[in-house]
Order: sequence, then structure tokens, then C-alpha cells
Amino acid sequence: MRDYAGMDSVARSRITDSCSIELKAFVKTLSEDSMSDVLLEAWSTSAPVAVFTPAADSIYPSLGGVERALGYTLAAAREYGLVLPSRRYAAVVYGRPESILFVDSVMLIALNHYLGADYDGYSHWPLYRRLAKTPQALPYDMAEALIATAYPYSAPEADNTLLSNMLYQGALAYAKLHTVEDATVAGVLGYDEATMGQLNEAEDEIWRELVARKLLYDISSRTIERFIAPTPLLRIDGLEWPARAGRYIGYRIVEAYMSSHPETGIDYLLSPEFYLSPDVIREADYLG
Repeated sequence: MRDYAGMDSVARSRITDSCSIELKAFVKTLSEDSMSDVLLEAWSTSAPVAVFTPAADSIYPSLGGVERALGYTLAAAREYGLVLPSRRYAAVVYGRPESILFVDSVMLIALNHYLGADYDGYSHWPLYRRLAKTPQALPYDMAEALIATAYPYSAPEADNTLLSNMLYQGALAYAKLHTVEDATVAGVLGYDEATMGQLNEAEDEIWRELVARKLLYDISSRTIERFIAPTPLLRIDGLEWPARAGRYIGYRIVEAYMSSHPETGIDYLLSPEFYLSPDVIREADYLG
């Protein structure tokens, strides 16, 4: 599509006819106007296309790897009983902040968000953001986007606690571990092996602090974001842990629960019946 401006009318028609659903979805991310020849030509000569396409082409000379990763996730999800909506998929380059975007029945995968931590275009971002912008992160992000969209977090305000968010994030990580080819625990949680080692060593301490400070049932958005949202580090009163430590603890609880209840389906872990249950910690015998 970057060559659209130089195509003749026959070539343009061939593309718009064969990919009309994907193109109409993509055009909605660019403008409120309907798809038109003028709009597509303007996009093909836009700054994001000029800046990002050469790097995207060098890292993704073909889409075979992306397609294989996506196919593996869809097949594994079916095997584990996860019901994902039928969609079309398109790899794109654009200037939006979302790395993966669902528009109508189309999943748009922005390759310009996965060009590597050392890509010059990311140099103005903090390191923790750049480390999430790698080709290795793409299969995990695609799986999470598909699963989280089909099984979104849902809780009444009174039950929207740090613990329920941790358990949901842990369930998502567990689901990715089983639906991404050659997945690792570090990968599904977005860490490198060194950071995983730090968290493994700090696990007992993090849990003790959560309990002692009575944070598990805290419903404040500030507390939830501190433990779940991407940040450089998590700091509490002189203590310092890797970011998103709450998601790590959530995964460890889910892992302990599944060790005791191996017959449990992943779809149940992603349901409010699980992550809002007051009995999960006891039934998991977490750190027991």
C-alpha cells in the first residue's frame, strides 16, 4: 500500500476490491470520511509511512512470522476452549498510539510499534517503554489483545480491588503462556530473565507488604495502577521492586491455583467467578 500513489487505476482497484473490509476498517483510523482514492493516496505518502515503512520492511521482510504466531494462538485458544470472535487481520503502519486496534471485525496490527528497543524513532521514550516495543513482544501482545477483548475484566465498583485486578492479569498471563508458541513466564509478563529473577527473590516480601499494608482489597485506582500499570519501577516507602509486580503476584497465585485444580479451564480463570471469588487465595494455598 505504500506504493499506492504510483499505481494505475487497475492496480488500485485490484487492491481495494481484494482487501475492502480491511481497508475500510483501516481508513476509520485515519479519518471520519469514507474510503476514497484520494484518502488512500494521501495516506500512502504520509509521514508515518515514509518514516516507519523502511524499518518495518527490514524487520518484517515477509509477514510469515506474524501469520504463524497468530495462527498458533488461534489454534491453541480453540484447543483450550477459549471462544474468540471471528475476525480479519491486517498488518499496518500508522501514527496512532495503539499498537493493536480492533475496528469493526478487523484486528489492525501496527508493525511500527514493534521495531526494537534500539530503534531511533523510539529514542525519546523512556527505557521501560522501549523494551516493550520489540518483535519478540508482538506474539504476546496479539494473544493478549485477542483474549482480553473476548474475556474483558468486569467487576462492580465495590469489588474492583487490587486483588481482583491482579488475579485477572495473572489469568491473562497464564492464558498467554498456553497460547503463544514457545512462551516463557518472563515473556508473558513482559520481563527479561534478570527481572524475573529479581521478582522471584522478592516474591515473599511483596506478598507480605501487600497483606501488612492491607492493599489487597484496596479499590483506589491509584493503588491498582501502581501495581498493575507499566512504570519504570514500583516504589513504596523505601522498598523498590520491578514494575507491574502486582501482575507477577497475580500470575503466581493463578499458577498455584492450577497446581491444585488442574482440571480448571482457562476460560474460568478469565471469568468474574474466579477473579472476584473471596476463596481463591485459600483454594490456591498460595505461599501456604
